[in-house]
Amino acid sequence: MNSKILQTLIKPILIAALLIAFFPGYSQLTDREVMDRKMGRYKKDTSYIYTLPYKEGKRILLIQAANSEMSHKEELSLDFKMNKGTPICAARDGVVIETKEDSDEGGVKEEYLAKGNHIIILHSDGSKAKYWHLKKEGVVVNVGDTVTKGQVIGYSGNTGYTAFPHLHFQVVDVTGKQIMTRFYTRKGVLYPKPGNWYKAVRESR
Repeated sequence: MNSKILQTLIKPILIAALLIAFFPGYSQLTDREVMDRKMGRYKKDTSYIYTLPYKEGKRILLIQAANSEMSHKEELSLDFKMNKGTPICAARDGVVIETKEDSDEGGVKEEYLAKGNHIIILHSDGSKAKYWHLKKEGVVVNVGDTVTKGQVIGYSGNTGYTAFPHLHFQVVDVTGKQIMTRFYTRKGVLYPKPGNWYKAVRESR
């Protein structure tokens, strides 16, 4: 093979290898994930794909995710920075099983732990989604209502144990075990990372 052609073929491979080695963020897989696949330990991700819990086209900053240092240590939940009154949408079809909207109190003292306005929705597989810190009288669904993904169910606030207005989103399975959630985003299906902005879409792009 002509040496110039060979160099042309090899050059982009070397550049890609260097980027992955020195800038891990460019790689889609961690070293552990790569090794798991090589050793046959990889299992295809069949978990449910949620829609982001706000209106389609809306772009929101994720400030905390699973195991984040601020207040999510050993907690598989997400905090989306939202101004008070931002519409909150169901991330999955389900039935409303619990609501609270009578509180107008919030802060970082233990006394506020039970003051958070919220909505809990039961899914067809027995899992539950929890939407927390809604504003006073900010729930627009009732217990027993059937909701569809993308439907507005309430409005964000700053009630309960919270330092600033945001939506706390968490899913637990039928046993109460916390679940990591992945979402449809403009960049495809992924597990969101804190410090990034995510635009809501209703299907994979």
